[in-house]
Amino acid sequence: MVLKIRSVQVAITVDTLPKAEIQAETAEDLIKRVLNPGPTGSSPDAEPSVNAESASGIKSKRGCERIQKVINEKRDLEKQVVDLQSMVATLQDAVRKYEIEGKLVGNVMTLADSQKKPSELVSEAKLQMLKFLNTRSDEIDHIDKAICFNKYMSDPFYMQVFVQSNQPEQWQTMIESIYEAIGRPEQSFAGIKPIATHSPQPIRARTSTLGAPLASAGNPMDRIAQHLGNMGI
Repeated sequence: MVLKIRSVQVAITVDTLPKAEIQAETAEDLIKRVLNPGPTGSSPDAEPSVNAESASGIKSKRGCERIQKVINEKRDLEKQVVDLQSMVATLQDAVRKYEIEGKLVGNVMTLADSQKKPSELVSEAKLQMLKFLNTRSDEIDHIDKAICFNKYMSDPFYMQVFVQSNQPEQWQTMIESIYEAIGRPEQSFAGIKPIATHSPQPIRARTSTLGAPLASAGNPMDRIAQHLGNMGI
């Protein structure tokens, strides 16, 4: 028996696995990885999401800090407003207090002035009049007005009427109105005597006719001429 063995060709195909790409890590990537270490066992595909989450966390943290800062500033401003309101209220109370004290002092001074003796009031009125006259001393008609004003001041009856008719706070206004009402007196020439004047005398010729009648005359030129004639001039 003859056996015929057929050769069977078997083709064996081997699918080789793809070689994994070797990623070369640069120095910059190494520094970033060291500075920002990620969780162990994480794949490179998860890094973008982690960075996004950390960035959003940083932004939210900054936003919270800004909001807190605004809240703190608002709280400080509200406190300042309260302090200012308290200060304004204190100042208003002080102003009211000063107004009340001023009224009381004014009433006391008015009462004290009303209780003064008439002679004291007259003396104070005269003193105020003199002070007023000194303030107007540079005016042209001051002398005439001051003379007339002094006549009023020296009259006791007038001064009594003045202090009884006017309060001390009205004296200045009344003194000024009285001063302005005084008119400047017109200058009169009735009492002025005329000044005797001598008219110039003409030069007279010295002749032999000059004699005693001319020498005894009232003309001074004749006497001078006679004197010169006697001297042979």
